[in-house]
Amino acid sequence: MGIATTFEDIYASIGYLFYSIAASDGRIAPAEKQKLKKQVDKHWLPLEDSLDNFGTDSAHYIAISFDFAIAKEMDADTAFQSFRDQYRLAPERFTKAMKELIIRTATGIADAFHGTNKAEQQRLVELKKVLA
Repeated sequence: MGIATTFEDIYASIGYLFYSIAASDGRIAPAEKQKLKKQVDKHWLPLEDSLDNFGTDSAHYIAISFDFAIAKEMDADTAFQSFRDQYRLAPERFTKAMKELIIRTATGIADAFHGTNKAEQQRLVELKKVLA
């Protein structure tokens, strides 16, 4: 029997992933953070209805972990590895629709500030390999 994962764990790792995309070039632009917040509100919150122990929609953990990574000045590679590790624990928890939304959101964040740069593009390619 594997390690139990929750939607909070999954969403937190997705937040770290999105941080790793935004931070892959060494900085987080305000436009990237705004794009993340809009995507969470528009697409992630309606995706499913899991709640944490306090009654908060679990999808909020995406933005919470993104902000935490900013506050801790987390290394982009470390943040990406956190996502990869969580994905490998329970790949079956990541539905096709969720994977597509991850790619769409990551691409939107990368494109939010003057288009996708080389570092962001490399991270997106790496992401697609993980989710394949």
